[in-house]
Amino acid sequence: MIKNNPTTAEYAVQRLADLGIRHVFGLPGDYAFPIDDAIESNPNLTWVVCSNELNAAYSADGYARVFGASILSTTYGVGELGAMAGVMGAKAERLPIFHLVGMPSTRLMRTRKPLHHTFGDGEFNHFHQLSSATACVSTILTPENAITEMERVIAIALSQRQPAIIAIAGDYAQMPVIGNPIQGVPLHQVSPPKSNPQELECAVKTILQRLEQAQQPVILPSFTLLRYGLHRTIHPPS
Repeated sequence: MIKNNPTTAEYAVQRLADLGIRHVFGLPGDYAFPIDDAIESNPNLTWVVCSNELNAAYSADGYARVFGASILSTTYGVGELGAMAGVMGAKAERLPIFHLVGMPSTRLMRTRKPLHHTFGDGEFNHFHQLSSATACVSTILTPENAITEMERVIAIALSQRQPAIIAIAGDYAQMPVIGNPIQGVPLHQVSPPKSNPQELECAVKTILQRLEQAQQPVILPSFTLLRYGLHRTIHPPS
């Protein structure tokens, strides 16, 4: 249940918990402390602190295979980069991992001063660009966009069945969201993505034409069927 006036971090965490995810894998870090606190205080979630970020990413991968989606939480820079190989593996395997990343506060970023976990060049977007390449969708939340952006990110990640990067600056993470919070539904109640009717008809027509022309056709179902819950529609020949 979303409380009144949740902070940006609390709202993002609860919106993901609405999907029925019950565990968060990761490591705490100073830039991510507001996110860590939101996870710790959420009665529907259990922190699973791992030995390092790569192990956390692989744990989130396994959880998503069993439960349909998972949450990973790391700090900015070294934390998110440490998880990158695991998250990219989930992208290749089409597993929705919601990767929460705690960034430095906007006040600190505006100073452009050398900070730990940075290159010391005053640029703070290097790592978000790299992390975004591991996902099908990414966002940097603010109190103003948190509600709309969470809906966009969740919809795309579940439609594509791939990871999402959700970054929050430390000060914004502690500010109340602006707007009316949305109460989500569990994964099994989320409406599945719909195909474009014209594209689907064209694809089916092309496949049938090739099957009719084939002498000994072989069909190799992909693991993607499992990700979309369609594996039970495949029947071996009698």
